Amino acid sequence: MSKPTSNRSSVSSSPTRTSPAEETTTLLPPTSQHPHAHPHTPAHPHARKTSISTRSVSGRSVAGSVRNYGAVAGRPGPVEQAPRVSKLGQRRILTTFPLQATFFILTLLTFASFVLSLILLLNTVLDFSVKFLPYRGSGFAEFWISLIGSWIGLGGVLFFSHPSYLFFLTTLITLILHIPILFLALLSPSLKRSHAPLILVPLVLTGSTLIFTLLSNFLVRRAKKQESLRISRMLTEAAGRERASEEGTARALVGVQRKGFWGRILGFFGGVFGLIAGLAGLVLVSLLLVDLSISAYDGSLPLPSSSSQLVKVQPSSSQWPINIHLACTSSNSSLPIIVYTSSSGVPGSLALLPSPLPPANEGSENPGRWLFDLQEQGRVGRICTWDRPGYGFSDVLSNADLGGIADSLWEALSNAGVIRKSKEEGLIMVGEGYGGLVSRVFASRHPSSIHSFLHLDAQTASTYFHEPSTTQFLSRLSSRLFPSLLTPLSLNRLPSVLLRRSTSLSRILASSHPSPSTARLNEKLRKSRLQETIGSQSRTSASFRVLLESGYKYPSTKPAIVISSEKRMREDENWAEGQRVLAEEVTSDDGLVDWIKVDKVDHFVCENDGRQICEDSIVKLLKQ
Repeated sequence: MSKPTSNRSSVSSSPTRTSPAEETTTLLPPTSQHPHAHPHTPAHPHARKTSISTRSVSGRSVAGSVRNYGAVAGRPGPVEQAPRVSKLGQRRILTTFPLQATFFILTLLTFASFVLSLILLLNTVLDFSVKFLPYRGSGFAEFWISLIGSWIGLGGVLFFSHPSYLFFLTTLITLILHIPILFLALLSPSLKRSHAPLILVPLVLTGSTLIFTLLSNFLVRRAKKQESLRISRMLTEAAGRERASEEGTARALVGVQRKGFWGRILGFFGGVFGLIAGLAGLVLVSLLLVDLSISAYDGSLPLPSSSSQLVKVQPSSSQWPINIHLACTSSNSSLPIIVYTSSSGVPGSLALLPSPLPPANEGSENPGRWLFDLQEQGRVGRICTWDRPGYGFSDVLSNADLGGIADSLWEALSNAGVIRKSKEEGLIMVGEGYGGLVSRVFASRHPSSIHSFLHLDAQTASTYFHEPSTTQFLSRLSSRLFPSLLTPLSLNRLPSVLLRRSTSLSRILASSHPSPSTARLNEKLRKSRLQETIGSQSRTSASFRVLLESGYKYPSTKPAIVISSEKRMREDENWAEGQRVLAEEVTSDDGLVDWIKVDKVDHFVCENDGRQICEDSIVKLLKQ
């Protein structure tokens, strides 16, 4: 009869590789007898348990449990096994189906958020979303909402196995703050018109990403806690079976929590990144909420004049109708109607106000105000001013070019009945700066409705359109794009509100003139100026083609007066040449009434010393 093989010899044999699940189940109660007992001798219930079977942690005595001797060869005790068993257990929980499914969905949502952020960034420049949605906003806020989702989702993916409680808390607050943003976008009439329904796309995707980020954080932390408790309980039972001292048991339990050097480093950086990522998302969504709240409050402001009205138009270049703010004074005079188009960065509605809005410098004048002063004196007839698309109270026109802007003005005047009333007398087109280009395109498309022109230091094809190098184009684009993208974060609007440097009307009628500029306070104005910049940086743009085509039908024989800044012409030869072309080539000899060069004034030639010249010029045109 062969001699029975002892458990000691079986333990000392080469160990087989086990899975994490098997490793964490080796701490079960012993089932074999004493290794030196006779194979047929039953184990006594009070026998000393100095060793255990191959499924036990060790076979040491009480002293061996504490002083690490007396252990079975090749099999460490509970104190030594604790870190390895804990590590394997923590890995095992990450392979469960619920956590794997959560990780996959979170990764997919994060990737979708990144893609959407890129699309919305391009959309702020290219406006291709308008082909699918009736959108009339800038797209800047939508970009930030999507970026918040991708940023927080990235944090959840990178530190999925090392969740931070601070990251969980900040992400939860960020998700909660998305709720009032959703309600503002849907319930505020002004915000709904500017942002819905496009804003719903990033809101839904970002909300889903935040929910799964919270879910993964919670599930991993709960699973790790449950696994730690399970292993701690098993180690305690194993140490108790070996009659280990309290010190040995405590050492085993501490081993469960011990992460090692790299584990502590990873945990530290995970916590720091989680805190930074969570706080960044929280700060961004808070700023967005503040800015949208200010916009909703400002949007409830009534129109600036009793003669103001919002006229629905839909130029041929637009797939959706927009509202244009038009203000025409009443008059019983039979004189021609004057239509004023302001310079770039200046809403035409400012001309309705007798004094500049805060924080304008003392002694400043609103561009175009001199016309309404003449009307109050009875020296001119009816006057119309308007906010170009994206300016003042008007909606943003996607893919706006000179043709679309001129068509918007024509439809607004037609729908308001102005064109019908001006059939006999015609319209006097007063264009200042960029407004001069709009007046020329408008006149070329409706020459029979024109009485005369007053060009106030107007832009021309040679001064407005450029063909820069790629580097110059990207530099100019970034100088307008990135400051525009920051507008929805209320970095300028919130301080101006808290310090009472602006009012609701001054934020709606934000302007680059008079100084100091308040253009940074209005998101729509930033968008419109970005469109103008893109259109001006190429001689193949839609605006340039429209201007060239307008030359064939432009009524060059209609009376025209050109007023130029002599100071600007001396400083800029290109500007001087553009003014000469406007006066001598665009306008025929029969049409040119006068070309006046005003000294000691800058671009706005009707201010200060130039005001009287402008007043005399408009009166002279009325007599033509």
